[in-house]
Amino acid sequence: MKLIYIHQYFNTNSSSTRSYELSKFLVSKGHEVTMITGSRIRKKTVDGINIKSTQTAYSNNFSFLKRVFAFIHFMISSTILGLKEKDSDIVFATSTPITVGVPGLIISKIKRKKFVFEVRDVWPDIPIELGFIRSKILRKALYFLEKIIYKNADHIIVLSEGMKERLIKKGVPSKKMSVITNLSANKIYDSLPKSGNPIIEKYAEKLVCIHPGTMGFVNGLDFILDIAQSHPDKDIVYLLIGEGNQKRALIERVHKNNINNVIIMDAVPKDEITEIINQSDVGIVTVSNYDILKDNSANKFFDFLAAGKPILLNYEGWQKKVLEENEAGKGFKYSQKDDFFNFLVKLKNDKKLLQTYGENAKKLAVDRYDSQKQAEKLESIVLNTINNN
Repeated sequence: MKLIYIHQYFNTNSSSTRSYELSKFLVSKGHEVTMITGSRIRKKTVDGINIKSTQTAYSNNFSFLKRVFAFIHFMISSTILGLKEKDSDIVFATSTPITVGVPGLIISKIKRKKFVFEVRDVWPDIPIELGFIRSKILRKALYFLEKIIYKNADHIIVLSEGMKERLIKKGVPSKKMSVITNLSANKIYDSLPKSGNPIIEKYAEKLVCIHPGTMGFVNGLDFILDIAQSHPDKDIVYLLIGEGNQKRALIERVHKNNINNVIIMDAVPKDEITEIINQSDVGIVTVSNYDILKDNSANKFFDFLAAGKPILLNYEGWQKKVLEENEAGKGFKYSQKDDFFNFLVKLKNDKKLLQTYGENAKKLAVDRYDSQKQAEKLESIVLNTINNN
């Protein structure tokens, strides 16, 4: 099988490497993968994956208009690159943004090949509900585009049951969709040392709670600062690692309010962040106070499971249900900051409970979310889509 894989933000060395891991698996099974991306990757091949880059500049710090131009540039350039590919069997496009589906749809129609569309976030619902897209004309255009893509995709992959339910409400048939969550890289975490990282060693004897990844508006990291400020505890450390357009404001708030147990660090390479996660005590996943964000499938959630760490969420939804049913963590409403903190204290004071929750988290990673099993599921879906006439 030769697969054209379209992912605007493809990367191999950060917290979001889903496309990279899935592509590596497909290559290991003898399939040919051509990755069309906007990322400025100079190499022609990475681990057997053919790379075709549109060299599309993009940053979360871009203005709205500049982002729109980046989306348009990638749509046009990726379509041209895709049409040049010969002897392809199927086209696979992964969002966000929803515009990534356009080149996938055009290429599949012109080449008369099957088209699989992966929904990582439900666009345009999220940016509209968060107030990022206010133009009524643009909203209608995006909803129309979404409808066309869903209708013409031969199969749709979503990252959570919540996303699937949302698409069913939009009229997408359930039988046309499959859920493949993000990946728990158990092999990677099982090979990592359990101690010795200088960052974690610096906070020995404290409960180290980690939040790696983007520090943007959606991530709602002020929630952690609120707790640290209102419930100062010298024996609990909140370690925030990453980049994003809210980072400067978070740092300024920490300094202004003398929040001594919140440590904000720059992003580090994936091999280093996995080691830090593996030696931390508790994983924290936060989002801003918007109901639509509860259906997310954050990479860090699955990294925490693979590392065997209890997880605390500041939202409800499918992840809260999974964690609490398996005693691997807890989810709280955004307003329940006192309860959130009190549970951290409980974990700090009860090492046996901390260990039990961690062991249960690891069991979830192995039984439900192992990267190998998820990749095998993707391969099966793609091959069945090709063969289903």
